[in-house]
Parts: sequence; C-alpha cells; structure tokens
Amino acid sequence: MKKNFCLTVTIIFIFMKVSGQTSSLISLGMDGKLVYTADAKGNKIPDFSGVGFRNSETPIPFISVVKTVLAVPGDNLANVQNAIDDVAKLIPDANGFRGAILFKKGIYQISNTINIFVSGIVLRGEGTDDNGTKFIATKPSKHILFNFEGLTTTSIISSSTKAITNAYVPVGAKHVDVLSDHTFAVNDAVFLRRIPNQAWINLLRMDKLSTLPGANAATVNWVPSAYDMYYERKIIAINGNAIFFDAPVMDMIDATYATAELIKFNDFRIEKCGIENMRISSIYESETDENHGWEAVGFENIKNAWAKNLEVYFFGYSAVHINSKASFITIDGCKMYDAKSNVDGGKRYSFNVDGQRSLVQNCVTRSGRHDYVNGSRTAGPNVFYNCTATQQLNDIGPHHRWATGILYDQIIGDGRIDVQNRTISGTGHGWAGGQIMFWNCKGTRMVLHDPPGDHVNWAIGFVGTITNIGDMTTEPLGFKESNGIAISSIPSLFKAQLDERLAITTSLSIDKTTQNKMYLSLKENIIIDAVQIINKRNDEITYTFINTAGQKILERIGKGDQNINVQHLPKGIYYIRTSIGQSLKFLKE
Repeated sequence: MKKNFCLTVTIIFIFMKVSGQTSSLISLGMDGKLVYTADAKGNKIPDFSGVGFRNSETPIPFISVVKTVLAVPGDNLANVQNAIDDVAKLIPDANGFRGAILFKKGIYQISNTINIFVSGIVLRGEGTDDNGTKFIATKPSKHILFNFEGLTTTSIISSSTKAITNAYVPVGAKHVDVLSDHTFAVNDAVFLRRIPNQAWINLLRMDKLSTLPGANAATVNWVPSAYDMYYERKIIAINGNAIFFDAPVMDMIDATYATAELIKFNDFRIEKCGIENMRISSIYESETDENHGWEAVGFENIKNAWAKNLEVYFFGYSAVHINSKASFITIDGCKMYDAKSNVDGGKRYSFNVDGQRSLVQNCVTRSGRHDYVNGSRTAGPNVFYNCTATQQLNDIGPHHRWATGILYDQIIGDGRIDVQNRTISGTGHGWAGGQIMFWNCKGTRMVLHDPPGDHVNWAIGFVGTITNIGDMTTEPLGFKESNGIAISSIPSLFKAQLDERLAITTSLSIDKTTQNKMYLSLKENIIIDAVQIINKRNDEITYTFINTAGQKILERIGKGDQNINVQHLPKGIYYIRTSIGQSLKFLKE
C-alpha cells in the first residue's frame, strides 16, 4: 500500500512537471509547426524573428581585406581615420561592400571619435586577448569611440499616405486594409504609423503623472503627439486594399484609442558596415569618473550592420548603442565589463537598443545598471537572445516610455528583470512597455505589470520570483505561465520562430537557369478560390503544390495558362514547384 502511494505521488509529480513545460499561448503542433492561441479579438504572441542583419535571413559575411593597418606609437586617430577615409573612396562591389580594414595586433591609442560615414566598410581586429588588437579611448571627456553614422536618414513620401481602415488590428497580425486608390507595391519600404489619441493616454493613466505623490515641476504628463510610433516594414504581398507585411503589428490598433496609416519612405541610410574581433577600452581616473569614453560603438542612420566578438572595458555608458534611426543591426558575441561612472540614472546601459528590428545575442555583461535595455518609444520587433549578466546594479528590461514588441529570450541575470509602470521616475517615464515577452529567462525577481486595456506583458518559463509590486506602484500582474520551470518544448522562442520563417523562405527556390526568364507567374499572389498561372512557354508543365510542412497536397499537369481550383485548401502559405525548375508562392486567404 505504501509502495503504491509513493508511485502515485511520483506519477503526479512528473505530470505536473511536464505540464509546466508547455505554454497555453504557443505550442508545437503535431507537424512540428508553431501553433498560436489568440484572444477573442485576435491578439496573439507575435513573430519576433524579423530582426538583425539582413533580417537574419543570411549570416554575417566575412569580407575580404582591402587595407591593412599597423599601430603606431602615441595617438593613432589619424592613422585609423585615414585608412577608413581611403577605403571610403573605393567603389562598392556587387554586394555593396567596399572591403574590410584589418587592424593588426597592437595597441591603438585614440584621442577622439572615429567616424564611419559611408556604406560597406568593415573594421576587423586580430583578437580580443592581450596579444590581439586593442583600441584605447584616451579623450578625457564623454564621447563615442567608433561612430557608424550615415549623414542622411529616411524620408517619408507624404503623397503615398493612406489611412488604415480596420476598426481593430490585433497584435500579431501581418496585414492591414487601407483606403482604395493606394500606390503601394510589393517590396515597398513603409512605415506603419500608429497615432494614439487622448483616450489612450487616459486609459494608461499617463494623464495623471503630474498629480502623483512625489511629482515635481519636471514631471510631465504624456501627450498623444509625442507617442506616434513608426514601425518599419516591407510589403510582401498585396490583394486589393489588403497590404501584407514582413513583420507583424506590435501594438494593437483600436479605433477607440488610436488611428493608423501606411506611408512609403525613401531610405538614405548607410548600410553593410561592421566591427569585429577586437578589444576596446577607455582610460579613466576613478571608479566614478565620467569624463572619458562613453560609448564604445554607436550606430545611427544605418541598417544591415553588425558588431561581433568585441570585448569592451570601462566605458561609462555602453558597449554598443543602437540609436533610434538604426535598424536591422546584429550584436553578436560581445562583452561589456566593468563600466566606470556613477551608479545612477543615464549610465551603464551595456547594450541599449533604441532603434528597431535589431538583435543582441550571445552577449555578456558585468557590473552594468541596465544591461539589456530599450529606451523611450522603441518600436519592435527587437530581440535579446541567449545573453547573461553578472553583478547587476539594476534591472534588465524596457526602461521608460512605451517600448513595444520586445523579446527577452534566455536572458540569465543575477539580479532583476522587469517591465513595469515607472510612473514619475525621471520626468515621467510611466509605462516602460507593452507586448514585452520574457521567454525562459532567469533572475532573482521580476516585476511584471499588466498595462490597461488589451495591452499585455508576458513572462513564460521565468525562473525566479514574479510580483506585481513595483518600484513606484502596484499594478495588475501580467501574463505569467510556467513560473519556475522553463518551457522545454520550445527552448528558444526566437530560434523557433526564425527557423520556421526561414524554412518557409528558403523552400521557395528558383532555378538559376530560369530565374531571369520567369516563364511562369501568378496573376495574384493572394487568392481565395483559384490559382491563375500565366504560362509564357505554352508547353506541358507539371505543377506540384506543397504546404509549409513540405507535404505534397496537389498535382496538376497542363499546357498554356492554368486556372487551378484550391478552394478546398485551408488558409496559409503554399508553394508551387514546377517541372521546369521555377517555383511560385501564394497565400490562400
């Protein structure tokens, strides 16, 4: 009897443990694909994977060396800047790269900011150890050491603006409807502009900040005009007035609280730059000195760039700062150690993402305040993946004023990880963010606040204590699931979403011998009842229809143009492989 009792307890324990390793909001289906559970209005966990260099669709390339630099005694500013300026004069290759500059092993003392103003330049060292390439910022005032900054940015095309007509667009949606007579085309770069109204400010209670206990003359209430958000997207398909994007909506568009519009933009930012494989440090006078190197690497007015394998010491603010006009940046395998500054506001933001569609992965910090952090009005998606923080001096997470669509995935700290209403902190930070996901993270404690309305913050698989009692106020608890037990079926949400997206993208391959001839085309890439294929060859072709799981679901053989009924197929993305080596893709609505 006793033996049976113990067995029963063991079975119950195992069942509880396994059930805690799944999520009710996202899971793996029988076919191995991700299955999302939406709420009554269609809001669901969004696909965060559209981030990083080239949208994480291609690896960071190894660029050939076109210039080699040796360290010289004393100040190396001119030595380094002249090399960059020389390479800047080169004509970019077919892939848009001018080339890599190899900085040989040695010590490079640098007295001021090094500027990279043009596309296609990669700075490469010969290692981060004592025998590697070592850059030392020697200027005794706050400055950026490596400044990647285009001289121009994006420019909206006002005449293209079209209002979004949906009364409600849920989080996770990848398409919207716009007014008729639009001029949008596939591959257009657009901003999805969310325009909140006073009702939204009131909903979040951000109209009351100046009246809260402890408020002073510097505390300001939020105003709608300051919270327009411009989400950078690419159009991947069009069906009449329905516009489909490469990345989802990260903040619901509810006509009660916000309107929205779609706007084409011209992109004048530089791109395809990188910095890699070196040690970067700053001189300093004391542990609290702030008159020295402030940011090791800064990115602004730039896209499709990277920082890789950097070891950074003693800077006052950050190892890498992705500013608000930068996007599609990857920070990989970088370390930020032992910042030197006062331990208070505006210091020690080790890896700070104020831009959008960027990825920070495989990074390490020590003695930072806000190690993996987003600033004010940061538009997602952005992802922090597989990073660690030791000797935390404050929390990890969005820091102030409504960051949206951020994924913290497998972030391990020895301190706090938070998303909360910070009310009067600073000049009125208020809500740090909405639609913030913490997936399989670990820390000592988490403040998880749930914003009013349909907004939500998630902590799934967090190992550590979760509370709704914040630093400044108590709010309802956000969505908490599997607290204390990681989600083993999906160890990394980012990797699972990325792998699924890339599987769909790469399964559509066009034979090199036919890609410039394009014998076949679809009349519409988004269809409801039938696929209409236009055949310019007019010979007999086999059409094999394949779903995203790689399964053959239909086959047809015919000559000339085809009208193939697919009314019986469920909604989703499909591929048509043909006997002449050309592939086609369509969305069944």
